[in-house]
Amino acid sequence: MRDLLLVIFLFIAIYYTFKRPVAGVAAWVWIALMAPTEWVFGFSQAFRLNLTIVVFTALSYFVWKEKSSLKFTSIHFWVFLFGFWMLISTIFNIRLDSGFAWFKFTEFMKVLVLFLFVSLVIRTKKDIDVFIWAIVLGLSAYAAMEAIKFILSAGSYRITGRSGILQDRNDLAVAINMSIPLVFYLWSVTKNKHLKLGLLGLAALCAVAIVGTYSRGGFIGLTILAVATWLRSEKKILYVVLALIAMPILYANAPEEWKDRQATIETASEQDNSFIGRLWAWKIATLIAIDNPMTGGGFKATTDPLLWRTYAGVTPNFGPIETPPIPTTLRPKAAHNIYFQVLASAGFMGLFMFLIMMSNGYLTARKIARRVTSEDEQWKKNIANAISLAFVAYGITGLNVSLAYFELVYSLLAIVAVLSTMDASIEDNKNRRHP
Repeated sequence: MRDLLLVIFLFIAIYYTFKRPVAGVAAWVWIALMAPTEWVFGFSQAFRLNLTIVVFTALSYFVWKEKSSLKFTSIHFWVFLFGFWMLISTIFNIRLDSGFAWFKFTEFMKVLVLFLFVSLVIRTKKDIDVFIWAIVLGLSAYAAMEAIKFILSAGSYRITGRSGILQDRNDLAVAINMSIPLVFYLWSVTKNKHLKLGLLGLAALCAVAIVGTYSRGGFIGLTILAVATWLRSEKKILYVVLALIAMPILYANAPEEWKDRQATIETASEQDNSFIGRLWAWKIATLIAIDNPMTGGGFKATTDPLLWRTYAGVTPNFGPIETPPIPTTLRPKAAHNIYFQVLASAGFMGLFMFLIMMSNGYLTARKIARRVTSEDEQWKKNIANAISLAFVAYGITGLNVSLAYFELVYSLLAIVAVLSTMDASIEDNKNRRHP
């Protein structure tokens, strides 16, 4: 049955893609986040679903009568420059298995192609809404289903991640944190009362899902996201009162295992083997970058057995935090931190570009939100604020995961680029009317 539904979805997606390419990029990001072929058991497992949608989206764009040339922005510049630098780091990668670095680079190129097509085909508020709905239905709807299981099991069910790129529960927590502001954006532009109520319930279930992952980084990110949202709200006192009432009740009813895990945050560097493993990976990432400051070691450099063993003996006293010696039998670990991930992969130069790229996306979104003055463009302020909050969530929870090349991040950067071109067009029209 699932296979048949997937086939029907594919044909529907192709049909609407040829009517308007935005349907193609919406299906593209939904497939990237949802990985539906991992949910089936029959013949459709062999489908190259994402590739099929990409090809038909490209064909649709090239025959699209309304297409226009790319409006290049500073966001495009930094994203493409970072992509170019990842190519350079891959060419000069020092992994024992060089082919794996090229495989990961190819995957990243697909993400950049998605970024390009989103910025090419999305033009209007309706296009943006369709794209945001695709993201929410790919992430938040799944999170809500898992949250319901968590609630019905009285907290004994642990949300461990899912098929596709978000198999790790920490990765899933990051993605859910990023999707919550997008849910609130859809709530702000939705007129149907029942749908608005459903979106509020969806946002609440997303928060529960983050708790259900037992991810400490995810919970910290959720807390920071809540504070950031509160700082931008116009009803600060009301929300503080509601929080003071709700938080003790929610904490009292939280599973004991979850409370015990969150309580280990302060002692994680001394007692938590998982966190100590991350410290080892961060130290090795830094050592690789110190020896290769311009290009780093290539994609997933810390997971290379030779590089891991080369630097393992130096780690105990390296850096501000002392760590136990790395066991010789321990398998190499991923960086589990977007900043150390880029540092190891592309050196200090690559990390600099990554930070500028993300900062530029965040600041551009904030600038767009501040410049909105008319009621008719309130939606633009709302989506810009939502994306900037998603970037805040990503920047915080990214301290705990290896998601530097995550599709959702570059999709949202593309939306900010589109919004900035809309903003520029409005300013040009104003200048023409009032020279």
